[in-house]
Amino acid sequence: MTQSISEVARAAQAAIEALEGWSATQSITAGAIRAEAQVRTARPGQITVEYRTYEDPLAEFEERYVGGPEYLGDELVGLQFVHDAKSTWIYDPRSDVAIRKPGRTLYCPLRGIDALGEVSFLRDLIHDFLLRDAGTEEIAGRRARLIGLKPKVRQRSLLLKEELFPVSRATIALDETTSFPLRIVLYPAEPSPLFYLIGPSTPVTVEYRNPRLEAPDPARFTFTPSETARIFEEQSVTQEMLSERLPFRFPLEPLSDLGYGLHRGRATLARNRSGDRAYALLTLTPTQDEGSSNSERALSLRIGNYLSRNMGRRRALLAEKGESVDLQSVKARLLDRSALLADELPQSLDRMILEVGWERDGVHAFLLGDGVDREELLKIASALTKAAEEAPEAAEASGTDDASTG
Repeated sequence: MTQSISEVARAAQAAIEALEGWSATQSITAGAIRAEAQVRTARPGQITVEYRTYEDPLAEFEERYVGGPEYLGDELVGLQFVHDAKSTWIYDPRSDVAIRKPGRTLYCPLRGIDALGEVSFLRDLIHDFLLRDAGTEEIAGRRARLIGLKPKVRQRSLLLKEELFPVSRATIALDETTSFPLRIVLYPAEPSPLFYLIGPSTPVTVEYRNPRLEAPDPARFTFTPSETARIFEEQSVTQEMLSERLPFRFPLEPLSDLGYGLHRGRATLARNRSGDRAYALLTLTPTQDEGSSNSERALSLRIGNYLSRNMGRRRALLAEKGESVDLQSVKARLLDRSALLADELPQSLDRMILEVGWERDGVHAFLLGDGVDREELLKIASALTKAAEEAPEAAEASGTDDASTG
């Protein structure tokens, strides 16, 4: 006897609730966005990810426009991600570099939706969605039952949490034997970032192939770096903490003197265990515009006596396409990033994006200005280099080894 759609949904809820862990090959497709990865999950909230393919045109555009992505698609392929429910290890076997980041950092290609290994929504299927029988289909040799879904509400406000459903509708294909989802097709809804990226009529398809519905070896979710690995720990810090923990002198007072402050008062610092190598990212906004979301100017400053992947790409681009400029006694390279994309930018993004980069005593700096003109950007960069030159410990603190690229 054929099960009713509510019975199918209840069976899926029970199956997922009882599942202690699983592994599968997962693919994600959304227009030109495509990724495939081997994923393994286990309770509570553990996951490992190894990308096999990764294509994200938006990330490629962001790289050329502002140099924002930490990793590009071809760099993500081959990395090992191990999330133990608290923090995430990212290991690159090619360079033998391991970075530990707080929280879950897996670089899912879907903006605003964490789709990697995510099937927990099935636990609340009947509670959260209106259900529709969409028939049956054979998928990879498995007979599947299709259920059409529509959120009962777009947003649910509770006392201690807010629930937002980022989809307008979806269809899931459940294995008739195991109730595991073999395919999920969803359509984004406002105000999710994915809605504005791909639109409401472009489907997002998530597929799981060759699922193994048993908990993987617990050792999979524990990362032990090799004895030769370069290990970095990343954390969010205040400006005072940053100055104390950097292994080199880089005075930041000129930024506040010129009217810029840390966005939300925090910076991101990555430092190795011995404490002699580090790099940091500071996002800065005009202090007079503090609290306003309409500021037309912003800065990002990346500094380090170790070159992250992002910083290494910036150095190469500035060397290739930048012009030589003088900052006090320091030679620098200046690049008009917006000019590189003059024929590609929509009117909404038509603004000046300039970047200046320099190196002094083994410490690299990359200052990018969004809506900041050339004269102001060079003034800020010159003030930073002058302060570093006048700092008494500057030459000694940066160390004697050459900076390395991650």
